[in-house]
Amino acid sequence: MSGSSRHSKRFVPMKITANSNDNNLKSRPRRWQSGYIFDLVSRILVTAGLTLIIFYLSLMTFSTPLNTAEMASINRAIAVLEAKEFTREVFLLRNFASFRSSDNWINSLIEKENAFAATNCPFGIITLYPDFYHKATDDTTRAMILLHEAQHLQGKDESETYEYVWQKRHQLGWTILTHGTTPTFVTVEMQTREFAPHLFSCSANLWNDCTERLQARRRAVSGER
Repeated sequence: MSGSSRHSKRFVPMKITANSNDNNLKSRPRRWQSGYIFDLVSRILVTAGLTLIIFYLSLMTFSTPLNTAEMASINRAIAVLEAKEFTREVFLLRNFASFRSSDNWINSLIEKENAFAATNCPFGIITLYPDFYHKATDDTTRAMILLHEAQHLQGKDESETYEYVWQKRHQLGWTILTHGTTPTFVTVEMQTREFAPHLFSCSANLWNDCTERLQARRRAVSGER
């Protein structure tokens, strides 16, 4: 008679350390929170991007593109800026700006008088009105107007823009000697005095203009003999 042997299996309990469980429990909320925040930020960015695209398309749809002659005038004006070494503005106008010939629905809500152009920032849409082609006497004057609008493309306000253009008029070749009698020069000077009055506070200069390079002729008054 052969004896049978029994193999007993011993149950060995798992050792659970408090530190490992605590670390796992603590890491789960952090992972969940970081994932939730990332997902929320991604959704917000996508929604904002889509909103801007829809907004931009609506502005373009409800305005009129330029014809061939109008685009040719713009290209000549940009060429003037390029020749005068306004490199940054030329880059923006050629690569970022979208030109239109009629108001979009936002511009139509704003009352305008004697306007040459209007810029919708940050969408880069520049609307050019009939005065840009007819009241502006030459390509240099139109270049001055585009130089103005290029500042708005960079987010500058009216005060900063008028100051910049007035200070750069000599570099552009748009001065009192070349264009001082034109209606556009007179209008822009008046508007610059309004938006940047500090440029006209130099009593020793001609017309109190701190940027004017011409000097007034002073006549010596002799007394009676």
